[in-house]
Amino acid sequence: MAIGQQLQSNNVKRAALPIFWAACPTLLLAMSWLNYDFRKHQISLTEPFMKFKSLALALAAATALSGAARAADLAAAPAAAPAPAPVLGFDYAFGMALMSDYVFRGVSQSDRKPSATAYGELRYNATPDVQFYAKTQVWKVNQPQAPAAEVDLLGGVRLTFGDFSADIGGIYYLYPDNKNQYWTNGATTFLNPDFITLPGGARCPIGPFCATTPKDSSYFEAYVMPSYNITSALNVGANFYYSNNWLNFGFDSLYSSAKAKYTFGETGFSVSGELGYMKLGSLKAGTELNAGPFPFKIPSYTTWNIGASYAWNQVTLDLRYSGATLSKNACYLVSADPSGNRPFQAPSAQSNWCGNRFMATLSVDFVGSKDVTFPKW
Repeated sequence: MAIGQQLQSNNVKRAALPIFWAACPTLLLAMSWLNYDFRKHQISLTEPFMKFKSLALALAAATALSGAARAADLAAAPAAAPAPAPVLGFDYAFGMALMSDYVFRGVSQSDRKPSATAYGELRYNATPDVQFYAKTQVWKVNQPQAPAAEVDLLGGVRLTFGDFSADIGGIYYLYPDNKNQYWTNGATTFLNPDFITLPGGARCPIGPFCATTPKDSSYFEAYVMPSYNITSALNVGANFYYSNNWLNFGFDSLYSSAKAKYTFGETGFSVSGELGYMKLGSLKAGTELNAGPFPFKIPSYTTWNIGASYAWNQVTLDLRYSGATLSKNACYLVSADPSGNRPFQAPSAQSNWCGNRFMATLSVDFVGSKDVTFPKW
């Protein structure tokens, strides 16, 4: 027992020496900074071990007792804290936004005026990698038919496979309470004409007066949105939206785009952009929209946007610049902008809803499981 204690004491002393000599420069620097008078206290710097032996032994003993445990902890510690596990079962999200202009695929939906939106989403997390959802979003719009609002009804599933994810679903664009419909023969325009003003025989496809839009532009699209995290900061993806009856005009449409987003760590700043192509079909011949003997082609076009965002907690400010390759005449054919159909005047068939423009959006978004707590009764 005595031999063991002696060996342990020698080991402690040997352990104390390197620790003491490593600590000396720091100790001397601290004493110098405090204007310590070495002569007054009769401390010999050439014999530090004798003066600080007891302190070094105590330090070494503490190090010997705890060093092994700390080393084991460091070896076992993960490189980064794991991401919190998603809440399984039901969850929900909701939010709202104000914007200087509601631009959808390069075309203003609010007559280049400020707009607002609000949404609610019910989610079901079947597994950490599979989420089903149903969502309703309402937009303030200014459309040719003067609907009360745009109401988007969405449903689908979000899938995650490591760094790859996909959002698959469908969306129904509902425009309730439509009030207006414009009719024109190219020389004069009528708004909501009655039978006396515009007899049935004067309307397409029998007569020369054709409607510029369907009475109800509600329609359905199916979509697939894959994305991939190249790094923790850089995400790239694509959008594909298909409809067999775009805006209820009776022809197919396909919107496809590529997008990318770069996030600057935990700063809240990010930059993003999208380049898309809207492929549109032709109006069928012999209908109220086209009295001619041949289909009438609606122009397809390219659209793009680029911008920067700053997120702070649940609030996000987005500044964006957008454009589309549509002339004013082509923009009128795509949008049926009422400014191109002045009642009792020859239609200008021109619209500025599609020009390049700057947009600002301020939004707030909440997820129930993360951002909402209820008081305990």
